[in-house]
Amino acid sequence: MPLLLPSLLWSLLGAAPASTDALCAGRAPCRVVETLAAGMDARGQPLSVVHLDLGWFAFDDVPERLDRKLGPGRKEQGRLVENDCAAAEWWAVSPESSQLLLAVCNDGYGSAEKGEDVVKVKDGLVSHSRTGGGGQLWRHTRVLRLSPWSWVREGHVNFAAGRDDVEDSALWDFTTLQGSRSLGPSLCKDGPSAPNKRTLPYLPRVAMDAAYLDEGWKRVELGACALPAKHAVGGKSHAARDASLKALLVAPDVLILEVRDDHWVGEGGTRWREEDHVQLWLGPQSPEALTGCGKPEAGERLVQWALGVTTGSVFLAYGKSLEKPEVERVELRGAGQALEGYRLKVTLPAGSFAGMGLAYSDTDPGQEHARLLATSPLKFSRPETLNIVREVPATEGTCEARGGALEVVPTPARIRGPDVAVFPAGTASGS
Repeated sequence: MPLLLPSLLWSLLGAAPASTDALCAGRAPCRVVETLAAGMDARGQPLSVVHLDLGWFAFDDVPERLDRKLGPGRKEQGRLVENDCAAAEWWAVSPESSQLLLAVCNDGYGSAEKGEDVVKVKDGLVSHSRTGGGGQLWRHTRVLRLSPWSWVREGHVNFAAGRDDVEDSALWDFTTLQGSRSLGPSLCKDGPSAPNKRTLPYLPRVAMDAAYLDEGWKRVELGACALPAKHAVGGKSHAARDASLKALLVAPDVLILEVRDDHWVGEGGTRWREEDHVQLWLGPQSPEALTGCGKPEAGERLVQWALGVTTGSVFLAYGKSLEKPEVERVELRGAGQALEGYRLKVTLPAGSFAGMGLAYSDTDPGQEHARLLATSPLKFSRPETLNIVREVPATEGTCEARGGALEVVPTPARIRGPDVAVFPAGTASGS
């Protein structure tokens, strides 16, 4: 349900609108620290975000959960000691209504006692970044759109102990269903360290209905609801501009691919390496859990399949497997019925996998080596270079067919009442 902060909504929730001054009424200690302009809602009403300083809680009085308007027991004078915490709230306010965005009680958020909550407002978006930790510091950030209420981005960063250098980070965009995890170097016991840094895109898995899985995939383009291949990992040094690959998991064992090219090479038979084909790599472990040190162990080894784009043929190219994928295809026709590409429905072999890599091997006439356009920084037989498979829960969003193509539809942020925080609840320790 789109939420625009109108008076109708608050009447349905049984809550009266509150002005900026009313936010502190009867709540001593309380003072307005700042009021930030937050643009307009869909009705043209001005929005603002109000920051309240609410004193501090002694350790024994700290609320167990910080998911709603802070109650009594707060102190105004005195000095914070260990395990006490500074109380604050941020509210979204319009001329007609108010909504609690965030309630915090900062006790340092870790042994380093460097905890900090930073709220910024720009172009109708509100971001909350929390920093904390001990020997290793971390920062978690979420970005929320005020009208209509919807999540935009979420990120997490870990910093190396004693330094400001980023050790690893993760980012997810709810509006595109895309993101990545960046990992720092691994210190290998034997031999040189693994590559300095790996940035592994997430491959989204979005649950689609039976109608799409049966027939809808043949008629609906992947559109914006898919992961594009942007990594040139073989052949010419630059990415192939005449070819493209998109991928989306639509069920635990079903993968949809779209391949487009300006020239097709493929005659069937056994010489699949000389044909246009998609390389499908499956790994039993998530690549973010792997160091990249030494040869892959038995429980980390990959299986590679070659999927003939023009023929639908399937070949086992690397590793061992008792089953093979099943491939269905439809042609993608453009203006004048010119062949532009193929859409493939790949039913994956039985068995679990937590990492997947995809690359399109584009072979053109007169080309000595095929170009490889991949969805990750893929390296032959290396499980730590695959995509991280990320299941997208319905609480985050889904994909819907609109205008002949799949479109990302984020799930509206949950609103449980004006005095209940929109940003996820936390504890005084920052979790």
